[in-house]
Amino acid sequence: MKSKMLWTLAIALIISVSLIAFTPIYGKKPTVGLTEEELAFAEAVGVGEYAYEIDKIYAHEYGEFEWPEGSGLEAWRPAGSDADHAYAEYLEAEMKAIGLKDVTKEPFPVHAYHYGGASVQVTSPYHEDEWLACGYSGLPGTPPEGIEAEIVYVGLGTKYDYMDKDVEGKLVLVDVSEEDMFWLQYPHYEAELHGAIGMVVTWVEYGLKEDSVVSHDSECRRTIPTVCISHKNADYLKSLIASEGSVKVKIWCDAEVDLDGWSYNVYGYIPGTTYPDELIVFGDHYDKHWYGASDDGAGVARLLGMAKAFVDSGYQPSRTLVFFANGAEEYGWSDTEFAWCIGAWSAIAKQHPEWAGKTLAYFNCEGGGTINATSVRASGLPETQNFRSRLLPLFDEWFTNNAPWSAYYYPSSARTSRFPSTWNDQFSFGSAGVSPMTVDSSRSNYAGYDYHTAKDDMYGISAESLAMSIIANGIAAIELDRSVLILYSFDKRADDMEQSMEKELLTEAGISYGQIISKIDRFGRVAADVTDLIESTKDPENEQCVNDLLLQTADVLLSELTTVACYTYAYYPHQHYQDDSWYLREGIWALEEGNIDAALMWLSWTYNMWTGSLVSRETYQAMYIDRWDPDRDDLNWATGRLARVMDIYDEYESLVQKRNDGITDYSDEIALLWAKYDTVVDNFKASLDDMMDTLASATDLLTQVKALLK
Repeated sequence: MKSKMLWTLAIALIISVSLIAFTPIYGKKPTVGLTEEELAFAEAVGVGEYAYEIDKIYAHEYGEFEWPEGSGLEAWRPAGSDADHAYAEYLEAEMKAIGLKDVTKEPFPVHAYHYGGASVQVTSPYHEDEWLACGYSGLPGTPPEGIEAEIVYVGLGTKYDYMDKDVEGKLVLVDVSEEDMFWLQYPHYEAELHGAIGMVVTWVEYGLKEDSVVSHDSECRRTIPTVCISHKNADYLKSLIASEGSVKVKIWCDAEVDLDGWSYNVYGYIPGTTYPDELIVFGDHYDKHWYGASDDGAGVARLLGMAKAFVDSGYQPSRTLVFFANGAEEYGWSDTEFAWCIGAWSAIAKQHPEWAGKTLAYFNCEGGGTINATSVRASGLPETQNFRSRLLPLFDEWFTNNAPWSAYYYPSSARTSRFPSTWNDQFSFGSAGVSPMTVDSSRSNYAGYDYHTAKDDMYGISAESLAMSIIANGIAAIELDRSVLILYSFDKRADDMEQSMEKELLTEAGISYGQIISKIDRFGRVAADVTDLIESTKDPENEQCVNDLLLQTADVLLSELTTVACYTYAYYPHQHYQDDSWYLREGIWALEEGNIDAALMWLSWTYNMWTGSLVSRETYQAMYIDRWDPDRDDLNWATGRLARVMDIYDEYESLVQKRNDGITDYSDEIALLWAKYDTVVDNFKASLDDMMDTLASATDLLTQVKALLK
């Protein structure tokens, strides 16, 4: 008994001494899973000191105008502006100073937006102080003296809100709602149609702090000027109109659109040593609304912080690392439905189309510096699901064992999406065939910052959070770079594709789904075999050929299966028609049963009719039919990817009128809708045929991979 106690004490002493001997300074603990290169990278990042300074420069220097005036705080950096060009020069110089190679600043065309501020002032029945306002990228400003006129409140700005209202030659006050009217262009067109000479707006779902003013791209025609005011000031103006009847205001906006402008994409490289022609790309945008400390000062800080840590740690990548800062994410083109993400699209579609089929992943660095972040989230597409899941223990190992994060860190997570959102730069890369990922610091029960307002300042950013994002991205990139075979999981894409096939809806549309399901199943089986072989093959003989085929597979799947549909969301090619056929069919059946209310409900769910039912025919034609034309070749990143809109506006309006008039004969509308339904089903079938061709090509490529790895 005594002997056992002595041995126990001896062992405990040895363990204690060992822990002391091998515990690094600064509260760091020994690691097991991380490589020496990853540890060196993390050490080089520190706690984000460099990145935080980069974010401050982003937020408070290189601005288009100074706000508040005389403060020295420079705000706004629209695409193509002088500030945009000056900041691109700064990025070029900083990338060179970091030690990146072959740094270049490459121009691309934009409709440049030069902006110098905006205001709104009540001038009658009282003369009040000026209110802070903002303009909208792509819309013209006012004359230098502003525009003074009576203002009329028109609610959401629908066609119904103009009934019994005279706005000819007047200003209108509008509550813009993304949920009801989607975006600014719809109420803007309605206001123009009804003779308004300008708009004052407040956004229902944005600018959540009562005194904040939100700015976005406009997607509007370059006609009547529009400025935004805070919820607080909008509420006061509504109450004044209600109590006084006639109210005059003066709007002023210093803005100009130059159709012959340009912005820059700035590139820097760390050349690869083993596979120099294969790329890993890191990117973010540098244009901004207001100070933009989170959107996207944090992204620039992460991008440059990552580049500096790779250089400072002496990392020698196997693949070429590309660090890429792009302009024109927030706005880059006027009078179009597809006004944003022009810089990233220009990079992959115009400046470097050769990257498709050579790039293992595009890491989108936007955001990620939120104060009080507690964890890391790795987001991406099904193809990278297995790879991202493998990263989580590595993230957790570093942050749970190292101060300051160890005091509050919560386990990391992975999130998989069907396609990248069209609302950021990932879409341009994803639709070009490059698999995108986002690895960033996240915060539990985070309510969000005041997006696109002057409240997006450095108070919401922390160096620790920036460092968390940078370190996690670095670990992910090194793991991907050092993998001999690219760790794609195409079987997850097959699973996701099969889930998107609503078999009941296919059957009701009269479509036999056996062939498409068979194609998906065959692709999935081959993909699963390839995933197993990639995981089990330790020393492949043909890794270059295998990786080329894997990259080609990703290129084929993503570039050919990504469609823009339903309010600019990304879908598989069949999904738009699958949904529209369902809604149309149910609506027609309801009409045949005489249930007009149910019919209108179903028909309103077809793409375009939810908002379309709230606007005039002219607005509907311009916004949904003329702009949303798949045969146009001037739609920027949406070119060649649009699902076809079925125009049922006239039938819908006729049914509304018949309901109002008590008419119950719907035979004419039923006949017209069945004809249009047949067209939707034809498009549905054609999309499935195209998908089967894509699956056949992808299956052939993976079959070649399987043969090489066996």
